[in-house]
Amino acid sequence: MAEPRFNFRLAPLLEHRKHLERDRKRKVAEIQQEINRLVSKVQSAQQAIAGENFTLTSERLAGKLDMAYISHQKRYVGSLQMLIMVTLQQMAAIERTLQAARKELLDAARARKVIEKLRERQFQRWLAEQNKKEAATIDEIGTQLAVRRMIEAEFAAAEDDPAAA
Repeated sequence: MAEPRFNFRLAPLLEHRKHLERDRKRKVAEIQQEINRLVSKVQSAQQAIAGENFTLTSERLAGKLDMAYISHQKRYVGSLQMLIMVTLQQMAAIERTLQAARKELLDAARARKVIEKLRERQFQRWLAEQNKKEAATIDEIGTQLAVRRMIEAEFAAAEDDPAAA
């Protein structure tokens, strides 16, 4: 006799929800990578500004001042600061996108968990039903064995005492 198998009718829906959740995770990861890229860009610009300021204060402000270099350096630092501001604005916009993507991921995870919980409940019911059927089968076998032993005992008694039959 074949072993009974649990069949969850909503398995395709569960797989679909798992797929959606994986897609949402991937989307969140991509947005997070973009934020990390922008953070690196800001850090690089800040390091460049610090390097330029160090160079200006340590080397160029001693002795005869080179005003062309100082004005060029200030324009360069100003452009780096503008780059930082623009990048921070981009990061703020991407943060909002990240928050929305995280909410979508949370919703997808909840939807998957609902189906998984339903599957677990149905599996527990199926398992209880299988155990009940197995117990009934075992009871039936036990009853049949008891009846067979009684019949055999009566038959053996009848063979031992031919007058009683």
